[in-house]
Amino acid sequence: MNFVSCDWGTSNFRLRLVGGPVVAEVRTDDGAAKLAALGGDRAAAFREVLTRGLVQLGAAENLPVVISGMASSTIGWRELSYARLPFALDGKDVVWEHLEGRMFLVSGLRGETDMARGEETQAIGLAAALGSDLPSRVTVVLPGTHSKHFTVEADTITDLRTFMTGELFDLLSRQSVLRHSVDPAAPVDATAFVEGVRELDRAPLTGALFRVRTRQVLDQQAARANASFLSGLLIGAELATLRNRELPVIVAAGGTIRDAYTLAGDALGFGNQLRALDAEPLSAAGQAVILRQIATKEAGR
Repeated sequence: MNFVSCDWGTSNFRLRLVGGPVVAEVRTDDGAAKLAALGGDRAAAFREVLTRGLVQLGAAENLPVVISGMASSTIGWRELSYARLPFALDGKDVVWEHLEGRMFLVSGLRGETDMARGEETQAIGLAAALGSDLPSRVTVVLPGTHSKHFTVEADTITDLRTFMTGELFDLLSRQSVLRHSVDPAAPVDATAFVEGVRELDRAPLTGALFRVRTRQVLDQQAARANASFLSGLLIGAELATLRNRELPVIVAAGGTIRDAYTLAGDALGFGNQLRALDAEPLSAAGQAVILRQIATKEAGR
């Protein structure tokens, strides 16, 4: 299926030409938050960014464009109501709207107390990619600024939970007193990272965080190592919530983050319970499933 995949995040805009595999891509910083801050006609601003991106991509004018992520949020192109749990991973429960021309806008997913926009599309792509290899009961973890945990049972998302792991790392390493003790741009120090994960056995997260500061002042630990210690604390605290659930865990993320979650899982004793996969192709794969659902419904009208 040939189409244009649009993943509109809060901070970034990503456009891909899909023809089986992704064959071309455009990325910019024209995220939903930036466009919403412009004021004025928000729909026109989103339309302009998308049109410019399609020209850069060199996409044929007849290809459908599937848009997921924050474009359907309160700061997006047009706000759509969330799909509700339970949510089937074959795409039949997706809430979508035909925007204009060849453009289709996909909404997010909500439970009683939590919500996601864009990650549910990745989960659909994950289910399509794994097929019968997807466990009948599993926790799917999609790390990011706001990490999402989906409980999946019989190819259906039955629960979701958000962890502000990425945002907390950014805030603590750049705006708190800990900023004097870490170098957020430093490469991963695996030893310090695992020490951060294991520090949680001695103190809860709010008590363990100040250890980042004392490691520098009292133990003369370098800021570059302390950044990994802080990351270990935060990722470890997130994954530790899954230790007693006795479900297999699938983490889907990019290389560095995927490695960090795998390392934390090993330190927490997950062993073969945790499996890590590349998240790169999942949004486009999920959008392909959704587009087939859209085509079926459009043909039935």
